[in-house]
Amino acid sequence: MTGIARALMLAALLAGCAGRHAGARTLATVGAIVVGAGSASWAAGERIEGAHPSAATALARGGFISAAIGLAAVVAAGGWMAAAVACNADPDCPEEETCREVPAPPGGVPYKQCVPRAP
Repeated sequence: MTGIARALMLAALLAGCAGRHAGARTLATVGAIVVGAGSASWAAGERIEGAHPSAATALARGGFISAAIGLAAVVAAGGWMAAAVACNADPDCPEEETCREVPAPPGGVPYKQCVPRAP
């Protein structure tokens, strides 16, 4: 692996680890790197198929499995991100407000009230 490739991989990992939702972003970054490496191995195995059949089969199979694992990681990261930013809208309140349950005294029935969202 060249120095430029290592630097790009390190930059991608550091970019994924910064900011909000760092875990999901890091998983997606690692998955994308694994997809790239697996795709390259798969293509290399397909390319040398005639010269070294057993090595080509192992390289292509390993690359395919790596690419599939990387894609699964990217899809899982997408699901994780979607769950993290899911909208918890209340249909009874306007969009800029949220529903809050107001407790009742003992024996009473609690009620819900729309209040402005916290900034």
